[in-house]
Amino acid sequence: MFLLRLITTLIFFGVLFCQSAFCAVNYKVKELVLDNSDSIVVIKGQGNFKLAQDDVYAPLPSANGSINIINDIALHSVTNPARYVIDIPGSVLIGANRTYKIKNSKTLQSVALSQFSTNPHIVRVVFTLKNSSDLEKFKTYTDGENIIVKYSPTVVKNVFQYKFYTPAGDTSARANLQNLSAQIVYNNSQEPQNIEPKFQTKYYLTQISQNSDGLILRGLGQISMERVKYNPEGTMASLNLDSCALSMKYDGKTFKIPSSNPDLKATLTIDKLNSKKVKLTLLGENLRDYRFVVAPDGQSLFISHRTYVINTFFTSRTAKVNSYKFEKNANGYSVFDLAFNMPVTYDVFELNNSFYLDVNNLSDYNEELLKEVLAQAGVEITVYKISSDKTRFIVPLKNISFTYANVESNAKSIKLCFKDNDIQTPVAEKKEEKQDNINVVYIPKQETPEVKEPKKKKETPKVISSLKKVVIDAGHGGIDSGAIGGGHYEKTINLNIAKMVQEKLAKKDVYVHMTRTKDATMSLEERVEFSNELNPDIFVSIHTNSTLNLETQGLETHYFKDNSIDLADIIHKNFASEKNLRKWDTKDRGVIKSRFYVINHTEAPSVLIEIGFISNDEERAKIVKKDRQEEIATAIAKGILEYLKIK
Repeated sequence: MFLLRLITTLIFFGVLFCQSAFCAVNYKVKELVLDNSDSIVVIKGQGNFKLAQDDVYAPLPSANGSINIINDIALHSVTNPARYVIDIPGSVLIGANRTYKIKNSKTLQSVALSQFSTNPHIVRVVFTLKNSSDLEKFKTYTDGENIIVKYSPTVVKNVFQYKFYTPAGDTSARANLQNLSAQIVYNNSQEPQNIEPKFQTKYYLTQISQNSDGLILRGLGQISMERVKYNPEGTMASLNLDSCALSMKYDGKTFKIPSSNPDLKATLTIDKLNSKKVKLTLLGENLRDYRFVVAPDGQSLFISHRTYVINTFFTSRTAKVNSYKFEKNANGYSVFDLAFNMPVTYDVFELNNSFYLDVNNLSDYNEELLKEVLAQAGVEITVYKISSDKTRFIVPLKNISFTYANVESNAKSIKLCFKDNDIQTPVAEKKEEKQDNINVVYIPKQETPEVKEPKKKKETPKVISSLKKVVIDAGHGGIDSGAIGGGHYEKTINLNIAKMVQEKLAKKDVYVHMTRTKDATMSLEERVEFSNELNPDIFVSIHTNSTLNLETQGLETHYFKDNSIDLADIIHKNFASEKNLRKWDTKDRGVIKSRFYVINHTEAPSVLIEIGFISNDEERAKIVKKDRQEEIATAIAKGILEYLKIK
C-alpha cells in the first residue's frame, strides 16, 4: 500500500511539474506595428523568448506546410487561402484576440493576433495574403524581444527614385510609400478601431558589424541620409538617417571604426532621435576624411577612412555610363542624371565649395558623351578617374546650391538636383555665359612634366585642426617602380625617406598624412585628391632623380605655383646647405619651376624634392644607405618645420 501511495504521489507531482513547464510564460505579445512602406510588420513584445539572441533569418517552410522551428518560433504557410503563420511558444497576448484589416497594401489582406492555446501558452500570428505567390517574399527576423516580418524585397519599388542624400532631410519621405492604415476588429465585440502606422520609415537598421577597415550598417529598406555636419575642429561629425527605425539593442551604443592604420582612431555612436530619425555621431581626428559608402541595394552603409575606400574593390563587376541628361527648368532647378548599365556603389560629400559624387565601381564614364551633354547644357562639371574602378564627379557650388540626390532603388540611376542661387537670371543667358567653362579631364599616370594649363584655384577652406597638417608623398610605388639603378628601385628609397620625415615631424606634433605607407600603386590623381581633400598646410613629394647622362649628380627642389616659392626656398636652403653639399660630396642644382602634375594640381603650397641621382653609380651607392637617408630626412624635416614656424 505504501508503495502504491508513493507511486501515485510521484505521478501527481510529475504531472504538476510538466504542466508548470508547459504553462511557463517568458514572453508577452503587445501589439503590431505597421510600417507604411508596405514591406515590414513588427510584432512588439516584452520579455525574451531566447536570451542573447542575434538578428537571424528564419527561412520560409516548405510548401507542404511543414513546420520549421527556429529560435523557438514555429513558422508554416498555407496556400489556400494564402497565409503565413507564426507560433510563438511560452507567450501570452496582451488584450483580446484581434484582427488588423489592412488598407492600401499590395500584399496583405489582414493580420490576426490570437492566444492560440494556454496549455502550453502559444500566441499565433496569421498573415492573410492576397496572392499565394507572395509567400516566397516573407522573411522573419528577431532581436530576442521583437519579431520583424519582412515581405517585400525593397521598401521602394525599382521604378521609383528616392532621396538618399539631402541638406535637411527628406521633405517628401512619404511620396513613394503606400501610406498603409488598418482597422482593428476585436473578437470580444469591442468597437473597431482605426489606426495609422506607428512609424513611417523607408529603412529599418537591424545589424552592425566590423571588418578590418570599417564599420558596416545593414538593414531593410532604403537608406536616406541628411548632409553630414562637422564641428570646426573636424573632431566630430554627425548625420541623421531619415525615415529610419532602429533595432532597440543598438540605441545609444558606441562602436569603434576599425582600421589597419593604428593612427586612425574613430568611433561611431548610434542614437534614436525619434520614430523617424536615427543619429550617427563620429568622434575622432580629421573626420572629413571619412566616407559613407552606400551599397548597390541601398540597404548597407559602409563607414571608413577615404584612403581605404579608394583602395578597395567593392565589387568585381564594374559599371559603365549608359547616358547623361542635364535638365533645367524655369524655376532655377537643375538636374544632372546619370544612368548606368548595372547597379553602382556610391558616396557623396561636400568639400571646398563643391559637391562630390564618387561612383566606386565605375570603370568607363563615357567621356565623349559627357562632353557633348555638358557642352549643350553649358555647365561646369569636372570628371576624372581616381582609380581604375572609381570615377569622381565634381560640381562647383559657386552659382548653385545643392538640393538633393536621388537614386533608383536598383542603383542604376543617380540624379543630382541643384538650385540657382540667382533664379532671376534667365536660363538662356546663363547657358550662353558658361559655354567656355566645361572641364572634363582624364589625366595620364606618368610622373612627367605636363603641359596642361593649371585648373582655377578653388576656395581654400579654413584649417580644421589646431595642429599643422603636412602631406608627405613617397613617389611611385607598387607596379610603378620609378627609376632603377644598380638593382635598386626609386620607389623603395622614396618610401624609406618619407617614413623618416614622418617620424621626425610627428615628434614636433605635426599631423602627417602619408599618401602611401607601403609598396602600393597610387595614381597621380589619387595623390592630388588625397591632399586636396585633407586641405593640409603643405604638400611635399619625395623622389630620386635619374638621367641618361651617368655623370650627373646633385640635389633639386621643384615648385610650380606662386604660393609654393617660399616653401621651396626654405626647404632647399636646409636640404642643399653648404654643410650637406660638402658632407655628401654632391652639387646644388637649385630651385626649379616645373609643371609636374602633383605640384601643379595640389592646392596647398607644394614642392617635389629630388634627393639625388640613382643613375650615377657614386651617388646611388650613398643614397641607398640608411645613414644618408636619415640625413636627407632630417634636412627635409628641418626645412618643413622652419616654414611652419615650429621650433
